[in-house]
This record gives sequence, C-alpha cells and structure tokens, in this order.
Amino acid sequence: MKTAGEMLRWRTRQNPDQLAIRHGTRETTYRELDRRSNLVANALLRAGLQPHQRVAVLDQGHDQFFEVLFGIAKAGGVFTPVNWRLAPPEIAFVINDSEAPVLFVGDVFAQSVAAIQGDLTTVRHIVRWGDALDPAWTGYDEFLAGAPDVDPQRDTPPTDTAWQLYTSGTTGHPKGAEITHLNLYETASLGAQGFGGIQAGDVGLVCMPLYHIGGSGWALCLVLAGATMVVTREANPGEILELIDRYDINHAFMVPALMNFLLQHPRCKDTDFSSLKAIVYGASPIPEELLKACIATFRCQLIQAYGLTETTGAVVLLPARDHTPGSPRLRACGLPIFGCDVRVVDEKGNTCGPHQVGEILIRGASVMKGYWRRSEATAQAIRDGWFYTGDAGYVDVDGYLYIHDRVKDMIVSGGENVYPAEVESVLFAHPGVADAAVIGVPDDRWGEAVKAVVVRAAGSAVTAEDLVAHCQGKLAGYKRPRSVDFVDALPRNPTGKILKRELRAKYWEGRTRQVN
Repeated sequence: MKTAGEMLRWRTRQNPDQLAIRHGTRETTYRELDRRSNLVANALLRAGLQPHQRVAVLDQGHDQFFEVLFGIAKAGGVFTPVNWRLAPPEIAFVINDSEAPVLFVGDVFAQSVAAIQGDLTTVRHIVRWGDALDPAWTGYDEFLAGAPDVDPQRDTPPTDTAWQLYTSGTTGHPKGAEITHLNLYETASLGAQGFGGIQAGDVGLVCMPLYHIGGSGWALCLVLAGATMVVTREANPGEILELIDRYDINHAFMVPALMNFLLQHPRCKDTDFSSLKAIVYGASPIPEELLKACIATFRCQLIQAYGLTETTGAVVLLPARDHTPGSPRLRACGLPIFGCDVRVVDEKGNTCGPHQVGEILIRGASVMKGYWRRSEATAQAIRDGWFYTGDAGYVDVDGYLYIHDRVKDMIVSGGENVYPAEVESVLFAHPGVADAAVIGVPDDRWGEAVKAVVVRAAGSAVTAEDLVAHCQGKLAGYKRPRSVDFVDALPRNPTGKILKRELRAKYWEGRTRQVN
C-alpha cells in the first residue's frame, strides 16, 4: 500500500536503527519513531477517531510532531496542520472547517486555543505538549499512557485523503486542499531523486513550517529516502548556520527570504558549508542577484522547485546544471518532473507558443483530490484533469517554464501566500476607510511586502499606524500591511473593478517581471 503509514513502516524495515530525527538533545531512530507513532494511532482510536476524520495539529517543528503525523495515518485519520502564524479567529475557522474532533497543541499556542475554545464546534479532545492549561485538556504523555505499541494498520486506501493543508482563500477564507496518500507517495518518491539524490544516512534540515507542503512534504521525502532529519522549531538563521556546522547537514529546503537572511547573518562567513550536497529552494521567486550570491557562498547544488499546495509541492525543477552565473536560465523555474504535464494557455484555453505569456496549467499524479467541501472551487480549479494555477508564465523553445506574473492578485511574502481580499476585508471594517486595495510591492528581505492603498472616509484623519494597529489580532503578522499609502481615489475599470496592475506599476518600475 502506498500510504503515508506504509512509507514509515517500509523505511523502518530497511533501516530500523538509522537515526530518523534529531531535535535539540533528543534523538529518535526509525524503529522508535515507528513504535511511538503506533502509540499515537492507538490512543486516537481509543479516543473514538473514525476513518477519514481530521486531526488538527497546531505547533512548530519537533520530533513528537512526526509521531502524531504518522500516527494519524496509521489510525486512518487525516493530518490537518494549522498555520500557527494565524490570528486566533483564523485558527478557529480552520479547525471548525475541518470538523476535527481532536486537536494537538503546543505550549506556545495554548493561550490562543484557550481564547477560542468556546468557539470550537467539533473538538472533543485537546491534547497539549507541555502542562495542560485547562483541566479538561490532556497532556501528551497522559494521552499515550496505556495505549498498545502494536501497529493497528487502519490505513485508508491510497486514493483517500491523507493530509488536509489549508491555503489562503481569495474570498477571505482558507480552503482545505485534500492531498491523497498517492499524491504524497508521488512527490516523496520523485523528490528523493530530483532533490539532489538524497540517500539513506544523509542528513537533511527540516526548518520550514510543517503546516506548509514545503515543510511537511520535504520531511516526507527525507523519511522515504532514509535520511536523518534535523528538526528545528522555526527558521532561525543563526541556529541553522550552527546546525549546518554541528551536524554536517547535506540537504535542505528553504525559501529565498531565508537564504537571504543566512547570507546576511554575521555567522555566515565562519560557517563551513562543505557538507552541503544540495539546497532546494522555492515557494516564491528568487532575485537573480541573491541567487548568484547563494551559488558563490554555499558552493553546493542549488535546485529550484516550483509547485503549489494543490500539486503536493514541486512539479517543476530547475536542476543544478542550469545554475550557472550569467545563464539566462537562472530566471527559469525549470522543467516538469517525470509524470507531470505543464501547459500554458491563453484566455480562450488555447495552448500558447514559446515565450507567449498565459496561465500555467498542471496535470499529473501529484495534483490534489480537490478542496474540502468546496465543490464549486474544485470545479473551477481542476478542469478536464488540468489544475489551473492562477500563475502566469511562458515556456521557451526547450520546454523550460518561466514565471512572469500572477493571474490572481496573490502576494508571496517570505514564502507565505497572502490574498488581498482577506486583508481588504479587515481594512474596510475600520470606520476611517472609504476604499482600499492591497498589493504586493518589492521587498529586499521578504521578496514582496504587503502594501495597502487607502482612500480615507470623509472627515477621517486615520493614519497608517492606526490601520496597522487595527489589523493586529485580526490577521496573521505576515498578512498585515507593512506600509500604507493614502490616495484620493482608486483606479477602476468601467465595471468597477480596481485596476491593481495600474496601482502596482510605479512600485515595480524598472523591473522586467511583476514578481520578486
């Protein structure tokens, strides 16, 4: 069976005593990870978990996170990680939308859950890493106590949903992308080969958020390959540089913003990068000058990955051989992976010729099952087997894909997706705002930054500081505007739609593409 649970079972049979995870001072072999995930699975079944029910997980990275991830699969549930950067009301929406009966939460986020506990409509059990905040909550060790460590093998069929990962929604609400076991197997098996030849015994860094496919999906690639995961709670540049030195890291996945932070950190010049075999990067475009600096500093294979949550991560790779300073292909996303088809189409659905810009479509075994209980959104996104990405790009005569712009108005800031409609909805709730538009503007640290362009209400003297403060607590930090400009009126077309391309133009002047 090609299931998430079977991936761990198979790897354990191959290399039971191989170190699977390092986290802080704790070390876990594959044999122990397999056994402890059995404890989690049986504890979930004892708590009444039924096949296909979602299990929400709200925490940063650590070793026990993976016990839960694989335990959910072995119990027949659906792993549903929650973006820990969301504001409490946003967290409540995701948990309620998933209808999860069980929630695992880490110490750092316990106060947020306590604040919204009364709003959680389906959660019957809250399991906490650390000391229980509420007497009704159960500590993690207590939850596992007495559960057998024999594998219950309640895996659901490979075509069923394994993970539910939430994406930002254009209408202001996130959507749950249903990723099947087969989707995961396709990505993990091909990724281990395409991501620099990961092998058993290699050491891979897991530092990106595990609610992202770029975090959890990358980790699954390492598990299937039999590598040792060095897991951090978050992406701290100083800690990452220290870990590369201490544990001779061979492989890593990063977003361009993090790579930039590493280069700027004082410790970078003293870090020994000789153990690195490959760094895979993606989730947002990378400036060419930053890429050149990374090539010179890290001196390892650099592999760009283009994909989305809905495609279970990478579907297009720019191989290391194309990372030559001065090469025009440095601006390419790369070539489709084996088994994946990519098309670029115009507004009428006709296939575009070389260098003709259109919308990027993807077809293959890694495309999601659909959006959880969003049949209309699913039908709009997946048509005739093709997933419509909303990204605009073109292919050259050799089949290399290039990102040009975005069909949708999405902003990518530090690898996080921000949909303007969600931010605009919060801004409009302020009495001093008559009209507002949110756009992405170039930012040297984050790739893009969120900017609000606002028309004040009559008689209002609202300031930029007022509006940023208004968004506090209502939106995740990365979604809040980093700057606010005030104008007399927003440009609109005859039907009333805001002309965001016109708004963005002056901020992107002198750049050849409208993404950064």
